[in-house]
Amino acid sequence: MIGISQSSAKRAIIDIGSNTVRLVVYNGPPRAPVVVLNEKVNARLGKDLGRTGAISDKSMRAALAALARFAALLRLMGVDNVECVATAAARDAANGPEFLDAVRSFGLSPRLLSGEEEARASATGVIAAFPGARGVVADLGGGSLELVEIDAQGIRPGGITLPFGTLRLPDMRALGPQKFAGAVRAGLDARGWDAASNRARGLPLYIVGGSWRALALQAMRVLGWPVDDPHGFELPASEALHLAREFAKGKVEDPDPRISSSRLATLPDAAALMAQTIGNLHPSHLVFSSWGLREGLLHMQLPAAVQQESPMLASVAAFAQGARVDADDAARVALWTAPACPGADDDRDLRTAAGLLALAAMRTEPNMRTEEALTWALRKRWIGLDMRGRGMMAMTVFANSGLTAAPTDFARLAEKADLDRAIGWGLAVRLCRRLTGGTAQGMAASGLTIEGDVLVLSLGEPAGPLYGPGNGKDLKTLADWLGLTWRVQTREGALIEA
Repeated sequence: MIGISQSSAKRAIIDIGSNTVRLVVYNGPPRAPVVVLNEKVNARLGKDLGRTGAISDKSMRAALAALARFAALLRLMGVDNVECVATAAARDAANGPEFLDAVRSFGLSPRLLSGEEEARASATGVIAAFPGARGVVADLGGGSLELVEIDAQGIRPGGITLPFGTLRLPDMRALGPQKFAGAVRAGLDARGWDAASNRARGLPLYIVGGSWRALALQAMRVLGWPVDDPHGFELPASEALHLAREFAKGKVEDPDPRISSSRLATLPDAAALMAQTIGNLHPSHLVFSSWGLREGLLHMQLPAAVQQESPMLASVAAFAQGARVDADDAARVALWTAPACPGADDDRDLRTAAGLLALAAMRTEPNMRTEEALTWALRKRWIGLDMRGRGMMAMTVFANSGLTAAPTDFARLAEKADLDRAIGWGLAVRLCRRLTGGTAQGMAASGLTIEGDVLVLSLGEPAGPLYGPGNGKDLKTLADWLGLTWRVQTREGALIEA
């Protein structure tokens, strides 16, 4: 049925960055890992690099205290799979080797990533989150900006690292807007990413990094976006450029409360760099990714077969399992409903995931079902699910409750034709679960077909006694939505009702 690898083994990434030192512990399905612990310290290792060329004593003490805690936590949690990496600050600082030696004293094994390795790890995180992604990944950290091209074959050669991290941007901008723009343009030109190279022109620009995610949150607030999670949020390049220029002017008005004070302080500088990046690379649109270096490192550990799994199905299946809904049950429902879902094969995984969420909603209290299921569809992070998919998933869940009027916000996520298809999916799921009780035997002994302009429900033993007036109403509602008439017959073709 659904081939998704499951694991309860914890994995950890320690990311020693130029701005923050972070520990993230994951478990759950390897293809869509779930965060169980996420802790960071703003050590600002790269703060004085431009002036002194070294990590300051204060920053080193803060980072080492955090890393000692992280090492102790991992021992207490029994986490053996730990990957510890260090990036731009440790790479560029004169006392970087001394710092890494101190990290090793805690029993950790830090790996110093080159700029190219850092760029490849971030790009791998984006590829893992958006299967089939094609465009340019831009990862803004505290010490550097990485740019790398990706396509259907993976990561293309020629990725670059530029010294445009958030800790360096204030000094760069202090020279004035013209010199700042010139410095960004000169950095890109020197590394072969000038406007004439056409590396990103007309392609998506995948945005990675905490300061840029904060910008996405603020943009969503300004636009009144119906989805809370910035992962997968998209903006046309022209709109992103306008917002970035506004945010770059200084203090952000009415900031999103989810943006930390430290991120809010860097937002104008990050916005200024985004405006220059868009202006020089000319992408078609921006896609914000919450997956980057850490998730890329995890993805690199996986066997090739697991890497090919659908992250969307893996994440939704793991979540639904908590509601005691089995992924194979949802696959059977998807198979049963497929004849009544035109173009079913085009969105097979999405339809299965939407069915999983719809079935999970039935395990909640009746007065909470619709609201809670919509919260899952619109606000929870689903890796591998774009905004169109969110809208269709939410509409499927809505229709599974018997509601066919699409809320206004859904139309901002998906086209009307897609929402109409999702309503058909939800009505078909409603008919299936209410007729068969979600049982494998009930589904095996019944089925839907479309014969000409008639939707036909066929019943065999032992499904015959399951049919009643309520099911007839569900069947009629589905048929009406599809613009068909309907009938019910035995597997042998004898008419039961029409």
